[in-house]
Amino acid sequence: MNKRNGVLFLLILVFALPLVGGAFLYHYHTYFHFKTLNHGVLLETPLNGRYLYSERAPKNWHVIYIVNNCASRCTETYHELQQVKKALGKESARVDILLLTNDDYAAKIRRLSKTLNTSSVQDKIYLADPLGNIFMYYRSSTDPMNILKDLKRVLEVSQIG
Repeated sequence: MNKRNGVLFLLILVFALPLVGGAFLYHYHTYFHFKTLNHGVLLETPLNGRYLYSERAPKNWHVIYIVNNCASRCTETYHELQQVKKALGKESARVDILLLTNDDYAAKIRRLSKTLNTSSVQDKIYLADPLGNIFMYYRSSTDPMNILKDLKRVLEVSQIG
């Protein structure tokens, strides 16, 4: 009878432990910081950013660089983004790089700022999917290789665009 109780206990443990562990992780997930693959900052809810580039190719992914005024650092960053696009190889046809300055797109940038509930949307690089959803951003000082890695990953797993 003792051996039978041991087997029954092990059987219950094998089935109950994953349930208890899953419930624990579900309720206390904020205490665990699991490593993510992305290098940019993911937005909690994607934003509709179609109005920022409505005149561009609607079926492409977009890298949107927003700056106040384009000085030497801006042109350097824009050039780096163009190099990121070239580094994508055959996938580069799926990506557009956009430079939006406050001088030309002030109203659209203000609208994005209100939507994001932040005062500073400038000097950032945003990623938008072909459906117009802005889902990630980077600071303009971000290493272009990190943007490239994220773009490759997104294009690889994407079913759209």
